[in-house]
Amino acid sequence: MFVNNYCLSMNCIIAPLDGYGGIYLGNLDAAKDSQLLTQYNIGAVLQVLDQSVPIRGAQKLWIMAEDSEEFPLNKYFEQAIKFIENQSKKTNVLVHCYAGISRSAAILAAYLMQKYDWTINQAILHLQSKRRIVNPNPGFMIQLQDFQQKLRNNNQQSTLPLAIIQNEFQNDQQNYQNSQSKISPLHKISRLDEFNNKLDQFRNQLRIKHKVC
Repeated sequence: MFVNNYCLSMNCIIAPLDGYGGIYLGNLDAAKDSQLLTQYNIGAVLQVLDQSVPIRGAQKLWIMAEDSEEFPLNKYFEQAIKFIENQSKKTNVLVHCYAGISRSAAILAAYLMQKYDWTINQAILHLQSKRRIVNPNPGFMIQLQDFQQKLRNNNQQSTLPLAIIQNEFQNDQQNYQNSQSKISPLHKISRLDEFNNKLDQFRNQLRIKHKVC
């Protein structure tokens, strides 16, 4: 779609499927080119600039951001990711800053890390393979490293309850087997019903946990 060279105003990061879902990274010229946006069916633009610039023919989210190592761009990661994810379900999305090198690239790196469970290195290398000039400033790279650790912590916390449930289920199985030799046949029937109920509850909890994850 776009060849990798330095003169292009934007590059395709994720190719669209059936006309939507494509993610593009570019500069201010690309965002202001309404014909280009129409040509590539870009109906949403995420603008990462220190001042808002009008965009024609597309829905816009403006994130006020300076290309400074001290600027807390990570405060806007979640908002930006949500915008890209929601808009890409119905159109193609352009993420841009002034040059498409630092601010917008850092935002897209965070998006790729969360969506695909990529490391910061995987995300940056993918961006650079599509747009060679990608180079977030050192401050943004540190913020992306912090975001990577946050994602890892969240993943660990989401799997912990499931492990606890599985351990409890295994203990219940063992306790049930140990108790069978000590109770009467009539008692076994009621204990079996109780165990089956707990088994159904456990399976239901597993389904809920998988949906949440």
